[in-house]
Amino acid sequence: MTAPILTAGPVRLHPICVQDEDLYLRLHASVETMRHVSAVVDADTARLRFSAACRLTESSDPTYWIWSVSLSNQARDVGIASLMASASSAEVGMMLLPEWQGRGVGKHVIQAITEYGFCTLGVARVEARQRARNVRWERLMERSGFMRVQGGIISQDWIRWRRDRD
Repeated sequence: MTAPILTAGPVRLHPICVQDEDLYLRLHASVETMRHVSAVVDADTARLRFSAACRLTESSDPTYWIWSVSLSNQARDVGIASLMASASSAEVGMMLLPEWQGRGVGKHVIQAITEYGFCTLGVARVEARQRARNVRWERLMERSGFMRVQGGIISQDWIRWRRDRD
């Protein structure tokens, strides 16, 4: 089972594929984007990670998928989103190009992935984590019905979020 196409509002998520390599490299080279995720990586490292992401997304094991994020009114993709699932829970993640951050795209991405986790995969909870100083992600989690996990600071730099199935 390969990653499905997901939609919510103006957002369309399609499984990451070879044509998305430039987007993936741009995201991983962006200081503005990566400051919320990890260190910026060089192009060769990003290409290796991209190849691995494509293989995982194309596999028949539905435990780790990555999608490219596009908007119905845009010719190019604006970011990537991910889902790592187990039998009872899933973790979501997202990276948007700097010019698309804070413009409401993330709300629809999280909605689509969370709904997929609950309704299709049948997980009991969806989780996320954030860098402690990522205020936009914090607001997005709150608006999307996630609760901050008490004692959920993974380290002093990371905070965990959780949303249980209704």
